[in-house]
Parts: sequence; C-alpha cells; structure tokens
Amino acid sequence: MKSEIPIIFRDEHIVVVDKPVGISVHNTEGENLLEILQPVLAVSKLYPVHRLDKETSGIQILALDDRAAGEWGTEFQERSVRKIYVGIVRGKMTDHEGVWNKPITDKAEGRVNPQGQAKDRVESETRFKVIRQNSYFTLCEFNLVTGRQHQIRKHAALAKHALVGDKRYGDGKYNERMAKLYGEPRMFLHCSRLEIRGHTFETTIPKAYCLLLPED
Repeated sequence: MKSEIPIIFRDEHIVVVDKPVGISVHNTEGENLLEILQPVLAVSKLYPVHRLDKETSGIQILALDDRAAGEWGTEFQERSVRKIYVGIVRGKMTDHEGVWNKPITDKAEGRVNPQGQAKDRVESETRFKVIRQNSYFTLCEFNLVTGRQHQIRKHAALAKHALVGDKRYGDGKYNERMAKLYGEPRMFLHCSRLEIRGHTFETTIPKAYCLLLPED
C-alpha cells in the first residue's frame, strides 16, 4: 500500500499526495492515510488540511505542523482554493457545461433525499464541463466552488446523473452491474488539480476511467 501513494510535493510545512481510492484520510483505524504515511515520511504526526472522501481519489494536502495546518486550512474555509475534480456520471448529459446550485446540507445524506432536510440546506455551487461522452457515460470536469460534504456526489444525483460507482447516492444494482461488466468497483470521482497559495498541484486522470470511456 505504501508504494501506491505517490508523493506529489513536499517541503518543510506540507506534503501533497495522490490518495488512492478506498483509503480514508483518518477514520479507519490502522488503515487510514495518516497512519500509513507517518512512518513513510518519518514524522510523528500529520494534519489534514482538507479531507477527500474514502471513495474519492486524488490530491490530498497534509500539513507537517499545526501552524501550517491552520494557514493552509484557512484557504479552503475562505474559498480561495480552485478545486478541480474529474468524474464519470451515468448517462449522456445534454448540457455540455453549466452550474449545479441546488442548496444541500453540509453532511452525509442518502439516495432517497440527497439534499437533506430543508431547514439544514445551505447554498452550494458546482460548475461542470463535459470532457467526452458516449451513450452510457459522461466524463466531466467539476469546479467545486463551495465545499459542502459530498457536494459533487449530491449535485450529480440531483441532476439524475449520479457518479458511476457511488454507493451512497447512486443506484446499487446499476453500480453492481457496471462493476461486474468493467471489472472496476470504484466510485469514479478524482481530485485532479488544486490551486492554492501560489501552488498548482496536478495529477493525471486514473487509468480506470478509460475502461468506461476510452480516449479517442
């Protein structure tokens, strides 16, 4: 597992890694990203600057001290970070770019009501752009303007184009069929670029994406 976590950047304050799918940043005891990386990086403690879902892969920033964690974390709180994700959604989208801005809660919900209770909903904004598609799938770039919990996942489900492999907000039987057909059970959401504090951190689209949507 250690060899599967590429380090994108490191200095005296932060380390940036390409988090694999299926690894929790901190929740799963003994198998989380922090505990895996601490001995690899020879540090006693790491501080998540932000948190990707366990089901989401891509760029994860970790601070090496609490002061850096506060400084870098403030950038996310103040929405000064440009956050770009790529994901594959179910079906062929008719709009090739646009904005999803239905209000949602800032906590985990479920497939029946992704927006959550009306009294708990807050403003949110996800901008999307189609990269390529076929009759069954659409590969999109998502610009996460706000940062609500599961925001892209909720907005995609509310738009009737749930992310392929999303067990919480998508259709379970459909996801099982796709996993069996393509041999890839992951949720297709990946943080591909972060622009923060004068830095641009980037990763490539995971190879698994080409199983569903081969490049031309």
